[in-house]
Amino acid sequence: MRQRICTLIVAALCGAAAAATAQTTPQTAPQAGPQAPGQASNSDAARLLSDFQNFGPHRAFVVSPDGRASWWAGVSGPDPGPAIASALKRCLERTKQDCKLHIVNNYTVTGHDWRELVPARAVGAVDIGRLRPQPYWSMRGPQLASGLLVWSHGYMAGRNSTESPPQSWVGHFTHLGYDLYRFDREWIADWASDATALADAVARAKAMGYRRVILAGQSAGAWVSLAALQRGAAADGVISIAAAHHGTVEKMRDQTRARSEWQRLLEGIKRGPRLIVVNFADDAYDVGGRMDDARSILARNGVDAEIIDAPEGFKGHGAADSTFSRKFGACFAAFIEKGKRQAPC
Repeated sequence: MRQRICTLIVAALCGAAAAATAQTTPQTAPQAGPQAPGQASNSDAARLLSDFQNFGPHRAFVVSPDGRASWWAGVSGPDPGPAIASALKRCLERTKQDCKLHIVNNYTVTGHDWRELVPARAVGAVDIGRLRPQPYWSMRGPQLASGLLVWSHGYMAGRNSTESPPQSWVGHFTHLGYDLYRFDREWIADWASDATALADAVARAKAMGYRRVILAGQSAGAWVSLAALQRGAAADGVISIAAAHHGTVEKMRDQTRARSEWQRLLEGIKRGPRLIVVNFADDAYDVGGRMDDARSILARNGVDAEIIDAPEGFKGHGAADSTFSRKFGACFAAFIEKGKRQAPC
């Protein structure tokens, strides 16, 4: 897929959250010596394309007539339309030219109406228990994919989060060949049932032929991912971002309950899967001390884990934005895939 996209983009040139992330090629500085027309733009576009592929849906990659590229990623909504509109608008503002759409999510659409080529559900992609394929996202299938990454979103009372985007760093795994599914819960009323359903879906995915299954989530999605592992999910790794289950600290009737249930959750996780547990400073949902619990309990149980506690420059429950993804995405993938510990993880 990557080689095909790169070839297509270069050929066209010769003829980018948290809410959203935008990128545009900069104006190229004068260089010594002769330079073929479009050479600098092609180089910039190739660099941005490589960056673009490490970000998650919904996303769009566009190119101006003079070869400058722009992209937008991490957009919520039922389809990629808003990401496309944002990428085209940004490109027009920067280049003063009407730009051409080349990639929508992970589909090549150059020269075509994207809706003709990008199905709402990837061909052949089936529900796996309560999991559903990421909409408008191409899948390799269990026999060809490197693995399956399951994204579980956070939750806010009174708001349907089933159309929220996965965090941008998931693109590091899809770039490695992982299929991307979602564990959506419009309302969260039965934690035990949700965690059991997620564990069951992992077993089904493995039976279908997925070699590796990674569970990942933010807030309530992080908690249910860990809870599924506690219930015996045969996952190969879990990435927990700002896990939460009890609401904000100021509204908790009993903060000790939140801490003790976190400890019991961790105690139930056995060695085997690799874990990444992230918590941010000034998180309104954090009662404190949880990362110390994670270090001691997981180490005692022999769990291979990276504990990322209050990383500098990121504060608040929703701090895992595009900047966070750029900084930590590569080391997430290195640790979960190979057990390799590298900075800044």
